Amino acid sequence: MKATDPKARESTALPEDAAVFQAYIDLINSERETIWARHNALLVANSLIIGALAISPTALWQDKWAALAMIAAGLLISAAWLAITVEGFSAMKRHAETARGFVSAHFKHLPNALDETLCDRAQTNIHHLILLVIVIFMLMYLGLGYIRFSLT
Repeated sequence: MKATDPKARESTALPEDAAVFQAYIDLINSERETIWARHNALLVANSLIIGALAISPTALWQDKWAALAMIAAGLLISAAWLAITVEGFSAMKRHAETARGFVSAHFKHLPNALDETLCDRAQTNIHHLILLVIVIFMLMYLGLGYIRFSLT
């Protein structure tokens, strides 16, 4: 049987198929690493802003505009973080769905490691936890703003 024969194609995958599959996996892993790098950078940025507000309350809280600027910057960074995270996970999910379809079509004789039941549940839980962290930061900024501007 030739490799171009449809029956042979069903039972074995060509080396090109393995290379394309590896490219999909590399793309998914790259997006995952990028998501975590962004998350870490924005977590540090938000922690620095909260730290500045907590460490120097007298200087920042006496000047209404300085406090407003810090709180607004924190909310803006958090909103961008939220949007970037949602888009990043959406891109990763699209890549995984494309790879899942490719594996189903070209590697029918093997179990699909990208099956929804295996990889989506864990990723969804992690995604929800990251979103929770972002929302907590946003609530902290809103609470600090409420405290600052309701006491004056």
